[in-house]
Amino acid sequence: MNRINPKTRSIAVRAAVLLFVFTVGVALATSGDAWATRRLLPKSANAVDPTNISACGTYSASNTIYVLTGDINTTSTGTCITLSGDDTTLTLQGFNITYTGGGTQTGDGILVSSSANEDVIEGGGGTVSGFAVGILDQGSNTVGDAVEMTENGIGLELNGGSTMIWSNVDAVENTKQGIYINHCSDECGVTDFAASNNGGDGVLITNSQGPRMNVFVAEDNGGAGIHVGCTSGCGTNSEVKVGDAVNDVPSVTGNKGDGIFVDASESTTKDQIYLIAASGNGVTSGYDMHDASSTCGDNHWVTNDWATAKVGSTTYTSGSPPACIPYIAF
Repeated sequence: MNRINPKTRSIAVRAAVLLFVFTVGVALATSGDAWATRRLLPKSANAVDPTNISACGTYSASNTIYVLTGDINTTSTGTCITLSGDDTTLTLQGFNITYTGGGTQTGDGILVSSSANEDVIEGGGGTVSGFAVGILDQGSNTVGDAVEMTENGIGLELNGGSTMIWSNVDAVENTKQGIYINHCSDECGVTDFAASNNGGDGVLITNSQGPRMNVFVAEDNGGAGIHVGCTSGCGTNSEVKVGDAVNDVPSVTGNKGDGIFVDASESTTKDQIYLIAASGNGVTSGYDMHDASSTCGDNHWVTNDWATAKVGSTTYTSGSPPACIPYIAF
């Protein structure tokens, strides 16, 4: 598997990059954008003594730190771990949660339920694999960090909550989407991640308000690297922000579909795509950058490095770029 993990970037470079991305995002954002002023992280659980766990189950206590003490291998087709309390932390300590049974898996590796608020998942490099959805976050004001989701149906799904912040994650070799932003609001997002070698899109974003995808690698996926919107029946996005960092090594490459695809349903949603280096996409059919709306609608493509593009029904190369997707060499 040939992928670039953004976690290998140096701390100094990442700090400078994140500051630059943050500055660009603020400049592009509307006056009502509260990302820069709101509290990004929920307070951690207040329990003094952690509670050790070693098996699947529903963990519903609030103000509790649950600590995984070893790998979990389960043959049950249902959800393995459910968090339903408030202000709760689950620490994987680098251990793995794996479905090892045969047949069709219908459950989630980890489910943060819709009743959960201010929960934290700290993976420590642990892996969740073999489930219909690796991690399904339906909570509010949640944080996830340092987890790899591999060989699931969907790797990570954010669905139904608000202010869900995930970082430092890998979603690789899942059969469908690596990351599915299915329904989230109030500036939810995923940052510092790799979405690679998935059967579908690396990232699919639908029915969400103000989600952010920052500092990432999306490569060698069966669909698009990043797909914003859908043809019908998936709700409306608004002000999606997809931004990486100035880097002469393409972060979006080798995808069988488009590198970055903004669907025609996004023509009036004011999406923003910036600081993306994309090349070698459309292996089966597609382009490095593709806005299906004529003249890009009211979306903004700013400071991107690419080789091929399509706007509406017209194709372009970087030598003669469209007005709405300008070419900037990094």
